[in-house]
Amino acid sequence: MYCSGCGRAVEPHFQICPACGRPVAQAPVAALQPYNRVHRHIQTLGVLWAVYAVWSVMQWLLAATFLSAMFGGMGRNWGWGVNSGPFGEGFPFMHVPWFLPFVTVIVVARSMLAIVTGLALMRRAPWARTLALVTAFLTLLKPITGTALAIYTLWVLLPGYSAAEYEQISMG
Repeated sequence: MYCSGCGRAVEPHFQICPACGRPVAQAPVAALQPYNRVHRHIQTLGVLWAVYAVWSVMQWLLAATFLSAMFGGMGRNWGWGVNSGPFGEGFPFMHVPWFLPFVTVIVVARSMLAIVTGLALMRRAPWARTLALVTAFLTLLKPITGTALAIYTLWVLLPGYSAAEYEQISMG
């Protein structure tokens, strides 16, 4: 701490500067704590996880619609995609009736996990950091958007000092 009058260093327990006698203003406790990386990025991270969940569902709806149209009947009527190409009688997985519902359940479950992660981070839940790290590791191999979001999450929340910073934020 420094005196605002003479600029000399003053011990924190002094009320008056020993050099010039000017009263020393005590800094509030909040000012002594730095505005850390976790605090700067936690809201953005929560919003991105929620947006990522919606993005994943939209991607799957588009892909499922395309696959159903291409290999499920419309392609036969239009004369393309079903009886030609390397797949012969359609896409190999289309002969398995449970394929699309199975992938749909996985996509919805992953999206629900991302929504819960985003909401927990935005609400500063005490367990949200752990959930976000687990979700990030599970999402790391999802090309482009998932990988980028996972790396960003790990960059913000994985370092050791981030645990103490997040704990401070979640309690306050």
